[in-house]
Amino acid sequence: MTSPRKHLVKDFNHFITCYVCKGYLIKPTTVTECLHTFCKSCIVQHFEDSNDCPKCGIQVHETNPREMLRLDNTLEEIIFKLVPGLREKEQQQEIEFWRSRKWKENGEGTLSVLVYP
Repeated sequence: MTSPRKHLVKDFNHFITCYVCKGYLIKPTTVTECLHTFCKSCIVQHFEDSNDCPKCGIQVHETNPREMLRLDNTLEEIIFKLVPGLREKEQQQEIEFWRSRKWKENGEGTLSVLVYP
């Protein structure tokens, strides 16, 4: 009987890190033309300046490359399972981001806009 083979997260880093920022993929988003995946914020920001894939250089779309993006929720769940604490860290950063912009938690774990009289 063979024992199960153990893998370290670093064994998978090539598959779960962003080519642009080099961090773990946050909101993994795939370019449908070439199937390369990046953090959503990284690829959207990249497409502000270029219509080309940052990894392979192909032109993604002549006028609106963002039309060729698809979120990969399955990959996101795999990354959150492989990297302990990443989901919680990202959720906390998102809460802090919105709080700094005058949003608040509404007691149900979601954020609401602060309305001033």
